[in-house]
Amino acid sequence: MTGAVIAAVIAVIVAGYWVARLWRFLSRQWFLRVAVLFLSGWRKNEPPGRGRRAAQRCGGTAAAVVLLAAWMVSPQVTGRAVLGLAAAAAVLGGWWVWRWVWQFRHRRTWLRPTHLATHDIAQVDRRRPPQEWITATVDSAGAVRKAVFELPPGWPAEAQDERRLVAAASAKLGIEGPKVEWRRAGPAPLLTLTHSPPPPGHVKLADVLDEMARCGPDELLIGVGKDGAIVRASLATDSPHIAISMGTGAGKSNLAGFLLLQMLIRGGIGQVLDAKRRLSYPWLLKDMDRNVVQLPNVAYAWTAAQIHASMEWLGTDELDRRGDVAFAGMDTRGKVHANVGARLFTIAEELNLAVPRLKEFWVENRTSDDPVKSPAFTGLAGGAFAGRQVYMHLVLLGQMLTAEVTGSKDSSVREQCGITLMARYRERGWRLMCGDVPMPSPPTELGRVQVVTAGGTRVAQVPEIDPEMARQMVLDGIISPLPHNMPCQPARPRQPVTVTGAPMLNGASDLRAETAPVTPPRGPVGLKAAVDEGLLHPGTTLGALRMARHRKNFPPRAGKRGSEYLYDPVELAAWDVGRR
Repeated sequence: MTGAVIAAVIAVIVAGYWVARLWRFLSRQWFLRVAVLFLSGWRKNEPPGRGRRAAQRCGGTAAAVVLLAAWMVSPQVTGRAVLGLAAAAAVLGGWWVWRWVWQFRHRRTWLRPTHLATHDIAQVDRRRPPQEWITATVDSAGAVRKAVFELPPGWPAEAQDERRLVAAASAKLGIEGPKVEWRRAGPAPLLTLTHSPPPPGHVKLADVLDEMARCGPDELLIGVGKDGAIVRASLATDSPHIAISMGTGAGKSNLAGFLLLQMLIRGGIGQVLDAKRRLSYPWLLKDMDRNVVQLPNVAYAWTAAQIHASMEWLGTDELDRRGDVAFAGMDTRGKVHANVGARLFTIAEELNLAVPRLKEFWVENRTSDDPVKSPAFTGLAGGAFAGRQVYMHLVLLGQMLTAEVTGSKDSSVREQCGITLMARYRERGWRLMCGDVPMPSPPTELGRVQVVTAGGTRVAQVPEIDPEMARQMVLDGIISPLPHNMPCQPARPRQPVTVTGAPMLNGASDLRAETAPVTPPRGPVGLKAAVDEGLLHPGTTLGALRMARHRKNFPPRAGKRGSEYLYDPVELAAWDVGRR
């Protein structure tokens, strides 16, 4: 027994000695070390995916060995096979390169930013390739329609983390109000984000009258969004200026006209620069009998000379006047207490057409003492940079609002428009207008736009204007006089304007006319008399009545006294009770 133990010890010592010598020999062979590390899929810092790399490397090495052995056995047959494989590899390689380039752009645009924004919440290794756990499906325009997130096994799936993950992912993927689906069963949770149902396909002006009445003095109603939500923008917090970039026939003029209408019925004044020679907003200029009766609170320029003079007046005379008044009424904190005048809403229609004509006009008419740059563009830039505190707002419209279209050498004028409304765009146009904001799918319905502000991107269906109704709403609202030196005012002499009615929207209640009770009439009454005499609910205002009278269910007219329509007081009271 003792001899067997001694023999075993000696055998182990001898084997260990030769193993040590063999290990010492192998450790000096650098090629073997590199080969082992290569075939095992090793990489510095040990990123995920070592098993997959090892399988690829071992398989490629084995294929090379088999190919070499086959060539040694039969060189001719192997050569033909190699040529066939090379041709197939060339076709496959071309396809692979194209797919890799597409996937690279896809990863760079969508997957990588989303991965960086969500990997901490999802508890995914930052070094892990995004495509291993994020799948995004895009449409023909390159916008994401659906995204799937394969979360790691054992993810806690707490309600707060789920909300954070959905918010961060939808913001990076440009999916507004996504439809969220969770699969929590099983070892690995699965999150799917898809676009929620779109806004209604068509909205009329009469459908949003109540919502218009709820807007504040600095708010503009853009349209109806997803799930019936009302989409608004603020001239105070979002931006005092608006950029509208759409293709031909997408509804630019309807949208700009709807925004202008809201300003006019609140007591604002309008200035329209229409390079399409009065074809954009006929309801501002003509009545239903085709007579030219320009609205008294709108100046309309349509020739190159008129547009040039209006833009020059905007940034010199009016901006300077309002600035002086604002400074005189400004306190130490910078708050303006003076009345600089009614809000001035300037619509610069189709700048892609107007700017070349303005440049040509200035070249033909400037003298040697005039500056090389047209003062019209200087005026436009002045309104963009200095108009916020003096209630001057610009709406710039164009198919592609490049720097040249805005009359500047850079994009500084366009960048003052913090409210951007887009439709019928491509990736290049979106990047030009919105920068790094994730691009959603381009709207396909007529009148549907993407509303881009600092708060994010929202889709909205813009109400279709009823021109006759819009014109009457302006005439029934608060009509502010135009400045005496403003170009392109109505041709007829303007009479002094008297405000005879209450404002139609919130925010201007201090302009309500004084009223006094009178004996209730026995016959038909006007809307103002019905409110003044208490025939209706105390919460019913004259502004609400004037908006509601354009609806189909409003009581019919019972007569007319001068320019005021009369209504049966019983029917009016019954209608007011029935709508509450």
